[in-house]
Amino acid sequence: MADYGDPLVLADLSWPEVDAIRDDVDMVLIPVGSNEQHGPNLSLRMDITGATEFCKRAAAMRNPKLMVAPSMPWGVSYHHMNFPGTISLSAETFGQILVEVVGSLMDHGFERFMIINGHGGNIAPLGNAIVRINEELGPTFVGSAAYFSFADKELGPKFFENEIVGHACQMETSVAMYLAPEIVKNDTLAAGEMTDLTYELRGALQQYGVNVPYRFDEYTRNGALGDARKSTYEIGEALMTSALDNFVAFADDIIDWSPIEEAGE
Repeated sequence: MADYGDPLVLADLSWPEVDAIRDDVDMVLIPVGSNEQHGPNLSLRMDITGATEFCKRAAAMRNPKLMVAPSMPWGVSYHHMNFPGTISLSAETFGQILVEVVGSLMDHGFERFMIINGHGGNIAPLGNAIVRINEELGPTFVGSAAYFSFADKELGPKFFENEIVGHACQMETSVAMYLAPEIVKNDTLAAGEMTDLTYELRGALQQYGVNVPYRFDEYTRNGALGDARKSTYEIGEALMTSALDNFVAFADDIIDWSPIEEAGE
């Protein structure tokens, strides 16, 4: 594993330490995810752990320009609630928490925010939340994205061509092997027990961008897609090394393109 050094993590600092470094921080990373089932393959905390570990590595690569805010461990996970252990917030609560977190950080002088998401169910609520943050609080920059989205696009077909992936699968489990191996359930790795709906309709829904609020147990009886038995550390390393390199370069660009106005300008 690459040695990324030490990240700047807000929650690990005292208030005098925050006061001393806040002018050096160009962007705050806010990890969001979920506490939800990931089949027999991964711990319930996969989504927030993945997002948090990604943020820490990115922050280490650009210390002190990037700082990691405390993680938001719960997301919008209604569609996983038929599997025990899942905890879900409403979209309204999820968005309100983010508005208030960003508002608090802005009170302390931070002006740029990137919300790094590890859970698909958060995508739509995040879209609403960043609009609210922008309109109600007016930061210099606010954006959101899934950390997976920064990986080079050709890697998906290279590793997973003709595979059904997207949750507790060989892709997500490989990433966990690299970012947080302690959450991988190596003794119970299993293929997804997918239903006919997954094979016959899910692909068409994705092809045409059709949203239907199916619950996840309608897609898979054991909560997983794909085949986590095909997961490898090397796949996770390739995906995340690419994603981290692309993300920190993107963050540099955003910082350059969003200058902070001084008081009185």
